[in-house]
Amino acid sequence: MKETTTRNWAFLILLVGFCLSLVAAWLLHFSEQEQLRNRFVKDVTDRSAVFSRELNTSLEALYTLRTLFIAQAIPRQDDFEFVASNSRVRHRDIVAVYWIPEIGAQLRPMFERDVAQVNGLNSFSILEQNNRGEFQSALRTEGLHRPVTYFQGDASQKMPLGIDMTGNATVNSLLEQAKDSGDLVLSSGRIELKDELMKQGEYQSSMVKAAISIPLRGYPGRVAGYIVAVIDLRISFEEALSQIRVSGIDMKLWDQTGTQEPSLLHHHISRTRLEIDANRSTLVPMHVSGNRQWFIEALPTFYYFNSKATWLPHLIFVLGLTLSGLITYGFMRVSRKNARIQHETRQLLTSNQELAEISRTDALTAVANRRYFDEVLDKEWKRSLRNGTPLTLIMVDIDCFKLYNDYYGHLEGDECIHAVAQTLKDMMSRPMDLVARYGGEEFAILLPDTNENAVILAEQCRKVIEQQRMPHAASKVSPYVTVSMGIATMASDRESDVSELIRLADRALYSAKAGGRNQVVQAEAEVPAQEKPALTHDKASEESSGEH
Repeated sequence: MKETTTRNWAFLILLVGFCLSLVAAWLLHFSEQEQLRNRFVKDVTDRSAVFSRELNTSLEALYTLRTLFIAQAIPRQDDFEFVASNSRVRHRDIVAVYWIPEIGAQLRPMFERDVAQVNGLNSFSILEQNNRGEFQSALRTEGLHRPVTYFQGDASQKMPLGIDMTGNATVNSLLEQAKDSGDLVLSSGRIELKDELMKQGEYQSSMVKAAISIPLRGYPGRVAGYIVAVIDLRISFEEALSQIRVSGIDMKLWDQTGTQEPSLLHHHISRTRLEIDANRSTLVPMHVSGNRQWFIEALPTFYYFNSKATWLPHLIFVLGLTLSGLITYGFMRVSRKNARIQHETRQLLTSNQELAEISRTDALTAVANRRYFDEVLDKEWKRSLRNGTPLTLIMVDIDCFKLYNDYYGHLEGDECIHAVAQTLKDMMSRPMDLVARYGGEEFAILLPDTNENAVILAEQCRKVIEQQRMPHAASKVSPYVTVSMGIATMASDRESDVSELIRLADRALYSAKAGGRNQVVQAEAEVPAQEKPALTHDKASEESSGEH
């Protein structure tokens, strides 16, 4: 498939280069347009980055204002207005700043008295708006009050000091978000701080608000109030775009937080005011503080691309005819070389995998060999030591196998060993269990994380082998092939050694053979498992869904 694709591309390059020179010029033109497209995306990304930096810098001013409340719960209004005024001078897009404390109804009289005393006022009162639109002293005696206490900004954004924001659903929702997050948050879409309280001007259509909570000292998780700022995105764009002079691009700022429909926050119109090429628009995500998902949609004008196009496709038209042949030749050589390298690499990987499998498999029985068994035993012993789990070793010996070889011959003996090995392997159902040829007619079964139920498994293996009724006329035990098994289980510790496990299993096997063969004997010197509960062989089978 890949070779066919390579040939098709080569044919296409030749066809374009040598037969259709005009198409070659068009391809170069297309390439230039792609470069212009990438340049357009870069211009938009640069604008977006500068705008994000400008807006984030303005939002950081709220953290500066919050420091006023570190030393004192209620700063003087003059101090608040001084710091807020300096912030607004440095950041023209901050239209207004408010301090909105959070006061429990029971603490309202004390708060009103303290605000009046700090600022040398005769009185201060928390207000609310009645049904007639008139402001009056708040009548609520329960819950929280969030009055606008201090203000600094444009007169068009000023509200009566003391007005309670808990009655304003949009503002109150923003304050709740700031309280829950403990960080700066931005309003969703174009939400005005004043809402129904004051008449809105047309220029406010690109304004959003930001809020940050003020922690209550000594009470983690509680807030003393909020700093709220009104941001004019129109001015933010003007400040950002003044640093990058690129004409011919219209830009729209959208808010698409969560699952809501995108909300248009601001539309910046290009100075050229020419026709838009909507087919080449692009979207760039914004990185602003406030947990909002904003993105910029950039729409270039036809002037943007046409003014940057060159005559280069026409100048290199003749050179393209010659270079197309060289490119095709080089492309074919590289493709063939890559294909050959990939083919050789695949063959090498396959060979390595086959060699690795052969190196750890016994050729006669198709189970693990002694070397691989020693590696796995060492790893499982260390894992047992690390996890405090038991490790069981079963040594298996074919009864009277020398007599079997003498009676039936070595070929039949090899078939007998192979059949016993496959039977033992089939009885294992967990991937971690290992059957290995230990030597001659001896096998070893390694059962990690298994204790007393290993005896049950061993007995099942012995019975299955016996029930296969492989003839053994020379046996002193049974007319059929049988096995003897020795089991040892240990929970490894730093004072013991893996050789002790092998010694115990071998001793148990010797006892099984000395006791008449065709039986399972468990080592008497079994070390009990540690406090960590071990999976029994049956339980491990059930929990691993076929991993035993």
